[in-house]
Amino acid sequence: MDIIKKQNKKSDSEKDSIPTLDEYMQYERAYPEESSSQSQNFQYKKKDNKIGIKIFWVSVIIFILCLLISGWLLLSKASTTIEIMSDGEEKHSIVKTVVSLVNPQSYKTLDGFDDGRINILLLGRANTHKSGKNLTDTIMIASIDTDTYKLSLLSLPRDLLVQNSSFYTKINSLYQIGLKNDVGTDYLIDAVKDVTGQDIHYYFVLDFEGFIKIIDILGGINIDVPRHIKDERYPGPGYSYETFEVYPGLQEFDGTKALKYARTRHDDVAGDFGRAKRQQQVMQAARNKAFSLGTIVHPTKISDLLTVLGEHVHTNITPNEIEPFISLIKKVDTQNITNVVVDAWKPGSLLISARHYSNRGGISGLVPRIGNYKEIRDRAQNIFDLNKIKQRQQEIAKESPTITIINTTTKNSLTNNTTRTLRALGFDNITIGKKIKNNQDTTVVIDTTSGTKPFSLDELIKKLPAQKNNTMQDDYKTDFIIILGNDMLDAYTYTEISQEELEQENAKNIDK
Repeated sequence: MDIIKKQNKKSDSEKDSIPTLDEYMQYERAYPEESSSQSQNFQYKKKDNKIGIKIFWVSVIIFILCLLISGWLLLSKASTTIEIMSDGEEKHSIVKTVVSLVNPQSYKTLDGFDDGRINILLLGRANTHKSGKNLTDTIMIASIDTDTYKLSLLSLPRDLLVQNSSFYTKINSLYQIGLKNDVGTDYLIDAVKDVTGQDIHYYFVLDFEGFIKIIDILGGINIDVPRHIKDERYPGPGYSYETFEVYPGLQEFDGTKALKYARTRHDDVAGDFGRAKRQQQVMQAARNKAFSLGTIVHPTKISDLLTVLGEHVHTNITPNEIEPFISLIKKVDTQNITNVVVDAWKPGSLLISARHYSNRGGISGLVPRIGNYKEIRDRAQNIFDLNKIKQRQQEIAKESPTITIINTTTKNSLTNNTTRTLRALGFDNITIGKKIKNNQDTTVVIDTTSGTKPFSLDELIKKLPAQKNNTMQDDYKTDFIIILGNDMLDAYTYTEISQEELEQENAKNIDK
């Protein structure tokens, strides 16, 4: 890996305070015996022995940076190499970035800080030796609350159907499509923003080989396995299968076994969603191991980690943003991380399995249960205080609203789809009014309570979505009257299928 050497114009005293990475590498080459046998006591051959202590703290800071970059831990697919570049034409590696800590800025200058939240898209990239080598089967948003310094992780499933231009596709294919069209992560970032309603300020892509190397450099990680797993169809070399088995209890995993634990899904009752939870579990285990004293005092490990990150990470973070990130991460509360997995097939799940049809044919995957992304966006927006959502649901239950649905469109199934959506949102007292054939363009909600049930009204307007209409209706004696318009037709352009049907279709393809 090339390392750009920059001229340092700092004073001699400043150079003594913070040794450069080049100086550090030169010392390792000059004193290989000391570097390998006495790494914990490493210090430069300078006048002041305090330099050894200073190097320790530099190592700590650099390693905290490594944690951010490797935090999501690919955990999914394999790859032997990945190009590292920033947005636009500028290209740089993580090592070049670290040795370019010039003109340090405050972390308050980072994108998103002034808005109270920094969102980092963490992507796991596929195996270059298999078809679909650029599929991102790990898609996770790490968010930092810049007021409280809390950290949250929100995982999106690889089978989530999203619209790209005029067609639908699985979200894990967008990075691959973007590379083919020379736009990199643009398609995927746009889709994640659309699904979650969150701006994406930074992104990192890590591949499989890099993940294994990072775990091995850490000396393995400790995982408390909750249940027995025996996957007899775990992807082996080439297109073969092998058996992966692990038993309950606290165990130590090397990089290869950690990856298998994080990737396997055939013997997990929760499928891909169980895998997403295991990914988050492995990430936190790696974080704990990284912060142990035995790891951060080894300069050779720091060097190895920087090499791995430089070869296997793709990011848009700029050199001048590294130091602010380091300062910010030191303030982040890593002991209380909120983990959210957007899943399906369980009570309260936000997704259902479905088959979408278009002039390109049919495609099966996961879609929002209410026909739009409003619930997912609500979860993402309130991820640092999910009690807000529970409290709102409790208030709606107290209001116990009654609803009448009137369909004005030519699509009869829209009534049933809307009824299902309302029940998913917690509205149970629903009646069906007489159909009106006037093809109304806009869906409206008529409030007959004079505003005495505000939580229910707000939920209906936001989640359907619909517009409020004050026109009174004497024919129906319910609290709310929903008149469905043509604008709702695009929300249900799919046919619901079972979990088994989706899994059978996925099984026909090569395991990815």
